[in-house]
Order: sequence, then C-alpha cells, then structure tokens
Amino acid sequence: MPARLDLTGQRFGRLVARSIVARSSGEWLCDCDCGNRVTVTAGHLRSSTRSCGCAKRERLAALAPKRLAANTHHGHAGRGKKSHAYHSWDAMIQRCTNPKFHQFKDYGGRGIQVCDRWRESFEAFLADMGEPPEGHTLDRIQNYGDYEPGNCRWATRDEQRKNSRLRHDRIPMDRRAWRKMKQRAREMRKLLIG
Repeated sequence: MPARLDLTGQRFGRLVARSIVARSSGEWLCDCDCGNRVTVTAGHLRSSTRSCGCAKRERLAALAPKRLAANTHHGHAGRGKKSHAYHSWDAMIQRCTNPKFHQFKDYGGRGIQVCDRWRESFEAFLADMGEPPEGHTLDRIQNYGDYEPGNCRWATRDEQRKNSRLRHDRIPMDRRAWRKMKQRAREMRKLLIG
C-alpha cells in the first residue's frame, strides 16, 4: 500500500492543509484565508479545490450587479415576479409574434402587429402607456389596428367586451343585432377619425 502524502502546511490556492481527518478517505482539515475551516480530500486539493467556496461567492457577487444591469433596466420582471404592465407587454408580444402561442391565430395570424418601438423595448411601452389602473388590461381601440401608441388603452373587462370583434362562427346574430353593431362601428369611427 503506497504511503500517504503529508500535506501538512502546504498551500492550495486559499487553503492551507492543517491535519489529516480520515486516513481511509484521505480527507484533510484546511484553513481558508477567509477564516473558514473546511474538510477536503487530498485528491481535490491537488487537482481542483482552491478555497472553501468563498472565491466562487466573491466572483458571483462581483458579476451580479453587471448581470442585473444587462438583463433588467426597469425592475418589472425581477426574480420571477412580473408586474401587471410587464405581463401585458409580454403577452402582447407573444400573441403577435409567436405562432406556437395559443392566441396567435386571433392576433399575429390575422396580421396584427406590434409597433417596432414597443416590440423592442418594454421601457418604451411603459413610457407610452403608463402603469395600468387596478382592474384594467391592455386593449386596442380599433380591433383591426396594430398595437401602437395611438390605438391602445388600459380598459376594464366590460369596456373590452363592448369593443370586441364579433365572430360570426361563434355568435349567431339577427338583422337587428347586426344593424346595431354596424351603427356602433360607425360611431366609433367618427369618434376616432373626427
């Protein structure tokens, strides 16, 4: 059986081997420069382990502000929690650009697009729309128009229901209801166009 190496007093990165703990497994008690004590096998000391873990924590702490700054400028989507405004923006992008999204056929599939300014920047969307009031969601004023500053508002569910696109495949209509719907569309057009 080969003789065990005596590592007492030897330095391995930030670790200094002090005493052997378990001869059978070759574990050594080491002091780290940061003040911690850690048990490490001789094989790991000679090959890869250079600290008690403090070096990795320091590297990650140094990178964290850079990583946060690079990925999030607005503070609306940090740590897995999305604000209502961010969720609305993200859903708008998905509806119009992702063919795998369940509502794509009703938005992007019909040619509805998001203006370049909003598609590229949540901050631009937030600057134009502001924070949504409680109980409001993103609504397009003209249902056949794109998502852009002049055609969007924060609306209640009831306001959205009144402004929804009629689907003949889903809603049976008699002539009276059809005339009423056409009249409402003319009134909306007058309000918007002037």
